[in-house]
Amino acid sequence: MERRMRGNSHVRCEWGEKPEIISKAYLSILNLVQESILQLVTADDEVNGNLFMVGDVKQSIYRFRLAEPNLFLSKYLRFQTREDSGYKIDLARNFRSRKEVLYGTNFIFKQIMGVMVGEIEYDESAELVKGASYPEETSYPIDLILVNQKTAEKEEGDKSEGENEEYDAKDLEQSVLEAKVIAKQVTELLENHHEVYDPKTKSYRPIRYKDMVILLRSMTWAPQIMEELKQFNIPTYANLTTGYFESTEVNIMMSLLKVIDNPYQDIPLASIMRSPIMGLNEEELSRIRIANKQGSFYDAVQAFLYEKANREEALYDKIRPFFDMLQNWRTQARQGEVSALIWKLYRDTHFYDFVGGLPGGNQRQANLRALYDRARQYEATSFRGLFRFLRFIERMRDRGNDLGAARALTEQEDVIRIMTIHSSKGLEFPVVFLAGIGRNFNTMDLKKSFLLDKDLGFATKYIHVKNRISYPALAQIAFKKKKKMEMLAEEMRVLYVALTRAKEKLILVGSIKDIEKSKEKWGQMTSHNNWLLDEFDRASANSYLDWIGPALVRHQENISLHSENFYSFPMIGEHPSSWNIHILSKEEVLEFQNEQEEEDNQWLNKVTTGKKIDKESPFKKQLQEVFAWKYSYLDSTVSRSKQSVSELKRQGEKQDEEGGKELLKKESKPLWNRPRFMQEKKLTPAERGTAMHMVMQHINLEETITAKYIERLVEEMITKELLTKEQGEVIEVSAIVSFFESEIGQRMLNADKLVREIPFNIAYPASKVYENWSGSDESILVQGIIDVYFEDEKGSVLLDYKTDTITGKYKGGFIEAKPELFKRYKQQIDLYTDALEKILKRKIDEKYLFFLDGGNPLKMDS
Repeated sequence: MERRMRGNSHVRCEWGEKPEIISKAYLSILNLVQESILQLVTADDEVNGNLFMVGDVKQSIYRFRLAEPNLFLSKYLRFQTREDSGYKIDLARNFRSRKEVLYGTNFIFKQIMGVMVGEIEYDESAELVKGASYPEETSYPIDLILVNQKTAEKEEGDKSEGENEEYDAKDLEQSVLEAKVIAKQVTELLENHHEVYDPKTKSYRPIRYKDMVILLRSMTWAPQIMEELKQFNIPTYANLTTGYFESTEVNIMMSLLKVIDNPYQDIPLASIMRSPIMGLNEEELSRIRIANKQGSFYDAVQAFLYEKANREEALYDKIRPFFDMLQNWRTQARQGEVSALIWKLYRDTHFYDFVGGLPGGNQRQANLRALYDRARQYEATSFRGLFRFLRFIERMRDRGNDLGAARALTEQEDVIRIMTIHSSKGLEFPVVFLAGIGRNFNTMDLKKSFLLDKDLGFATKYIHVKNRISYPALAQIAFKKKKKMEMLAEEMRVLYVALTRAKEKLILVGSIKDIEKSKEKWGQMTSHNNWLLDEFDRASANSYLDWIGPALVRHQENISLHSENFYSFPMIGEHPSSWNIHILSKEEVLEFQNEQEEEDNQWLNKVTTGKKIDKESPFKKQLQEVFAWKYSYLDSTVSRSKQSVSELKRQGEKQDEEGGKELLKKESKPLWNRPRFMQEKKLTPAERGTAMHMVMQHINLEETITAKYIERLVEEMITKELLTKEQGEVIEVSAIVSFFESEIGQRMLNADKLVREIPFNIAYPASKVYENWSGSDESILVQGIIDVYFEDEKGSVLLDYKTDTITGKYKGGFIEAKPELFKRYKQQIDLYTDALEKILKRKIDEKYLFFLDGGNPLKMDS
């Protein structure tokens, strides 16, 4: 783009004339190409220019992206110092952090950042000035926690060889030590109910996990820190792109899949037998191996199961079920999908449930779900089978590829975030842990066989072809020195960004090989009478601690860092910054976890042996109240809140799942539409009744009701698909005609007012619906449909037709059936009457049931 604009002046003019003001934020991350483009589209005169720029060179941390801090510096130094340059405004006030964070940052950088080492002078104009209005009744000093990795000397024989190995510094990484320290600090902040200030409400609130962040120079330590914090049940979140296949639970499942694919793989088989899936110890594995010392481990297992079943019953019973299931798994692997096999393994081994109970269980289960999902994604391609899936994973790992851990939590949840300092730029957190300050800088770029520089060009080693030797050339040494100074300046700015992320509390955590030697080395710098430390000492730094230590040792309050010959100049030693220095031995850090593990083991032992636990939880009373609580309206939980009072009349109408049927007697079966293939064979009585009601509903009362009319109506309804052919065949035309020829039918035809199919909903006392109701008399929603209501000269009439079978069922005919039918439908008709009277606001004079089988009316007056 820059080349195109240089060659087209009309493009430059067009762009340069239109904008009145061009603004450029984050000038500190500008590179040379961007600068050239800006120069082409802005006015040439800086005094009367139209370019507005904002930036802080101390936060320029993107040199690896070719950002050039010197572009900012040149403008910063030039503006206002010459008449033909731009105008500069220093924005020194910081509206983010407490004064302790600002004073501490100023105290360190006034001593380490200079023009020769740091590329900028940290003078009074560069210092941070308090702008935020925090309450100041409580002090928040910066914490520096150093872990001394040097093991205290012990006399021979004081500890056994095994105990010495437990505290062997070579086997304990810095990341684990610092993670334990951070976990301890987080736990104390929460247990001590530390409060953070909320500027929105202008009040304090209890600290939460999401108020804290762990900053790292790179994410190399992140998996170890996350794993360690899990042991303390501290939720964490990190945007990792690696570490998935290194997680323990995924490794175990991958080993199990390998065993299913080929059980003659010794390492995967041994790992599964040692894992929680089988839970064998080393001694048990040895006893199995003795059964066959020459073959594979699987041969040894087979021999053990065959030969020692009687002599090693306990161990036999422990491994036999797994190897029985193994054969089934291998069969499914050959016949089914890999994803289905994986989920079956989770169920059969209960491993998924097991990891859910471990510290960080949500994350572990998310990793296992991700394995299942990735198997499904793999099978969505043209590849199939367990062997190919395992080969795919192996090839990916051989290439150095990995996947990020599955995200069980998001950064929006109440978790401690772990991120790089670069990722934190522009963000702020109430509490910041800066870990790894004793870790060496990454100098891999300085160790390359050749070096490139935008100013100096190209440099490589001198190679003597004849003698076949190579050694550093003068140009390469110069390149390396320049690159190192740029790297140190970049690291210094990265440290500045990290320290200024904290709003209230800043905690620096680092590991050191020998604290006494470091204190002696740092103490040599206390005699320096200038604020800025010696250039050689600053340029020799290999870690952030090589800058922070010499700076803090000069403060008179940091007694724990002082040597015997300590001397401090008042202007430096009496600086208002506030510090808490903690020096911990490796043994002390280990005790953080050991104390918790010992307590957990004691509790576990008492639980497994059935002993009484003598410790009482402060939440015991609350838990007892929660678990002993009973709902006050138990009847309501087992009884429906809505009831149906009549058989459903219309075809296709179904009883909804919220409604009950207590108001229907046992003789009235609930209607459900059967599948068509069943209806074609024979209709149930309920289905025949529904068909009859459907026809009665569609009869036009203006017509003369004859058998031919009913037959024609049925044919029309079949044509319109209101009835099926099978339903039409069971319509009793004569029964319908008999109804309309009866006295009640004639009254209905000649009525002054007639309404059919009246739906209603009414609130009814629960005690009248449910016989065993013992609670408060709540209202139950009752739903129904009244067949017919009409008014004539004799009064108002409620009519409901029934299709109950009478002929042949009762020896005495309708006279014998009458008392039973009256009793069966009395509650229903009473409820219909109550509902209709409330709707019409008048009394119902007569109530009838008409039984179409036999054409018998039944008057329902009490």
